[in-house]
Amino acid sequence: MTKLTILSGAALLALAGAALAQPPGGPDGPRRDRDADITRAQVIERTDQRFARLDANNDGRFTPEEARARGAERRTQRAERMFDRLDLDRNGSITREEARQAHAQRQARRGERGPGGPRGPGMRHRGRHHAGPGGPGGRGMRGERLFGEQGFATREQFRARALARFDRIDADRNGIVTEAERQAARERMRARRQERRPG
Repeated sequence: MTKLTILSGAALLALAGAALAQPPGGPDGPRRDRDADITRAQVIERTDQRFARLDANNDGRFTPEEARARGAERRTQRAERMFDRLDLDRNGSITREEARQAHAQRQARRGERGPGGPRGPGMRHRGRHHAGPGGPGGRGMRGERLFGEQGFATREQFRARALARFDRIDADRNGIVTEAERQAARERMRARRQERRPG
């Protein structure tokens, strides 16, 4: 199999779930310390950076078309990284043996996590929403919330949403969100989900 054939087909995407996990970082640069405190100024800075990445033509509007293009780009990047992880001898093709090794590594990791580990029985997949009909690039509920009636989102709208979330979590209203406040917000969200569950 050649690299081009695999990247253009669904085979590699199916293997993606079975191969090694994505290393820290990803396409948008290194991950930040999730336990660190964060200020309103940092929220604004990070939100503006994110909007700049999404607004591909720099017209001040993030549109469904840009959302779909961004989703396609990220899927291609993931597929290429996956191919590179599977192509152990770096010869531009994946052999059955390399695929078997990736599968064995996945099974070993699954055994280490055990049945109660991440994505074990009863766990839902917690990946990002896709940019399809119900995702950010489509006409579903999520797309309508993001783009509104005008059909696009602005940097100011991104900021307003991010700061509204910040203010909900900042329990003591001191302009800094701590890990303890984030944990408390997660607990509240879990409790609300439990209340909404039938039975």
